[in-house]
Amino acid sequence: MEIKPWEEYFLDLAKTCASRSNCLRAQVGAVIVGEDKKIKATGYNGTPSKVESCYERGECYRIKNNIESGTRYETCRSIHAEQNAIIQAGQDRCKDATMYIWGHNFICILCKRFIVQSGIKEVVLQKDNNSPILRVTANDLRRELEE
Repeated sequence: MEIKPWEEYFLDLAKTCASRSNCLRAQVGAVIVGEDKKIKATGYNGTPSKVESCYERGECYRIKNNIESGTRYETCRSIHAEQNAIIQAGQDRCKDATMYIWGHNFICILCKRFIVQSGIKEVVLQKDNNSPILRVTANDLRRELEE
């Protein structure tokens, strides 16, 4: 039996979280992990509690109107996986943690702000099984926000 490396294990969990997404456009999952390798929270992109999702409606406004990815977030009904995980964990549980994200290879401007403010120190991303694993530190995100 082979034991998975921690990074692969947590990315697999983020992938499982993504399977709960009720977004028609993207399935993204996030896992926040403390320095002790304990899971602090999970999240996936989807609508707030008791808000009808695009999946339930049978259409996505953003897809229907050809809205480019990474733009006009105000037209989306969903909360991003990163934001959901941070909300679930709370700032005290995010301090010095690592966030693992499955489903995309970039962090939007909104989530950069959430991540930096929450105290998360590093983000590990993988878009899909065929994509490389990317690592971004909170300091990298701070610099990007200052540009």
